[in-house]
Amino acid sequence: MKLRMLFAGLLFMGVTYADGIFKPELIMDKKIMEFFHKLLPTTTINSIYSTPYPETYALIMGNNIIYGNLHSNYLMAGHMFDVYTKDDVTVRLLKSTAPKIDISKINVADSIQSKATNKVNKKLIVFIDPDCPYCRQLETQIDEQGINKKADIYYMMMPLAQHSNAKLHTNNILCSKYPLDTLKEYMVNNNDNPKVKLTDGCNIEAVLERTGSIARELAINATPVIVTGDGSMIMGADIQGINEYLNKK
Repeated sequence: MKLRMLFAGLLFMGVTYADGIFKPELIMDKKIMEFFHKLLPTTTINSIYSTPYPETYALIMGNNIIYGNLHSNYLMAGHMFDVYTKDDVTVRLLKSTAPKIDISKINVADSIQSKATNKVNKKLIVFIDPDCPYCRQLETQIDEQGINKKADIYYMMMPLAQHSNAKLHTNNILCSKYPLDTLKEYMVNNNDNPKVKLTDGCNIEAVLERTGSIARELAINATPVIVTGDGSMIMGADIQGINEYLNKK
């Protein structure tokens, strides 16, 4: 069977539940499991969950979710959410199924560090590209909401190939005599030509290689991605997810 991928955001409407929120259930039906394992014979499917749409299921594959229907060889990737309640099924599944990360594997010595003024017990490790618009959106919210006062933040620079100036800007940040100030110039002030005092002899290649290696190990291939101090992973500019972590006792 030839596999085709259809990438689209999914909007599912008109499904009503007692509390207004759909609750995905783990699927153990052998026929359903066999169908998707035959459709994707070389891919590891960690688990399968129900969705609000008839005979359509969420396939959990590491840190990724795709959707498939029992009567089609098309697969769909995107966010499934209720347009009335704004409940995002995909986000809830990612949060509930994501494995905990051993944060000791992440070499924060390679990061740009923003330490909270007062002693805190929360930590955010943020994989960012300085030219990623969602990263800039996230950093602006971190700055505006004072999240940098509630957690120690470690910025792991991860310039993506599709942003032509990202590596140059990353070099300017990592090699700056004032790296955190330079990061904020790019990401909060949207200044793509800040005045930067560079450290003599600075070379970022080894740092980028180590960061890229751990990113690949954690299946991080886009930005922003946040790893919290308790080993949870937050995908995208999810400021609500960050605040939920910060508000945990």
